[in-house]
This record gives sequence, C-alpha cells and structure tokens, in this order.
Amino acid sequence: DIAGFSVGVVERSKMITGDKVKAGDVLIGLPSTGVHSNGYSLVRKICFEAQGMTVDTYVPEFGKTLGEELLTPTRLYPKTVLPMIRKFDLHGLVHITGGGFYDNIPRILPEDCDAEVHADAWEVPVVFRKLQEWGNVPDKEMYRTFNMGVGMVLVVDAGEADAVRAYLKEQNETFYELGTVIPGTKKTVMKGGVFGD
Repeated sequence: DIAGFSVGVVERSKMITGDKVKAGDVLIGLPSTGVHSNGYSLVRKICFEAQGMTVDTYVPEFGKTLGEELLTPTRLYPKTVLPMIRKFDLHGLVHITGGGFYDNIPRILPEDCDAEVHADAWEVPVVFRKLQEWGNVPDKEMYRTFNMGVGMVLVVDAGEADAVRAYLKEQNETFYELGTVIPGTKKTVMKGGVFGD
C-alpha cells in the first residue's frame, strides 16, 4: 500500500470556494477512468464475497480480468482543469469521490440552490453497470457511492458556458452536459434515465 499527498499554495483571490455558484449556472462533467479508488468496500463485498470472483477472473464485458479493471489508474485532472482556471471564471469544481453525486456536489452549493443532474447525459461505464447487476444495488446507492463515469464537475456561469465548451472541444476533451444549478435547498437532484421526473 503506497500513499502520498501534496501541499499547494494559492492566492486567496484565486481560490474557487463555490461562493459564486448561483441558480442558472451550468454543470459540465469530465469523464472518469473507472472506479477511481472509491467504494472499494462495496466492490469487494460484491465481487469477492457475493460473486466469489478473484482478481484473476476474466470478465468478457471488461475485456480483461477483474483485477485489471479495478486497478485502472485514477484519472488526475490538473492538466485539463488548471489552464481552465486561468482562462475562465469557474464558479465551482467538484471532484466526484467517495459519496458520489449526492454528497460531493452539495458541498459547493449555496443554501438556496440545488444541482439538477440529468442521469441520461452520459453513458455509464460497463464496470458500474456490472457492479450494480452483480450486487443488486439500488440506483440511488450507486450514485451515492461511485462516480458512475464522471470524475469532475465544472460549475460554469451560463454566459461563459459556450466558451468553456469550445475550449474543451479544442483540447479534444470529452465532456458531458450534466445539468444546471436551480433554486432549492442545497442538494443534488438526479433527473432522467432511471430516475424519471
């Protein structure tokens, strides 16, 4: 087990704290590379206890062994996001880690706003679909525990959203139109897909 950390310094005026987030802001998602080191207690319970698999079990849907899929390196976002911080006035950044959509996004919301996320805005990677199938995990629990294919969420002023999209396209960066910030009570509201209205 190898662990590490880094310490950074930022000018107070350059900090992205979420204090600019407001209703009407646009949510843009950046893809993950897989499970991203989150939810592994549930992954182990599903794969090794319930399904009786080993790390060497070949999973045709993955095209590789279970161990190879679960050890896919976590994507790091600085190369994509740091130039954007310099170029745009990003209102918020949310790393979708343990706690998924329901616990992470509300941390940057003001008390009078919700994040409305459209679950059909992107295709959920096969690893999450198989984990849900193997473990019979409810939809809400999946989105509370895992990133479901979205590792970073950018909160962008509606007036700057087109420029952000154009920049991401120029960089050949895949992104998803996740939804918007709406009036509410500081929570994530999942819409569409399996969630209905």
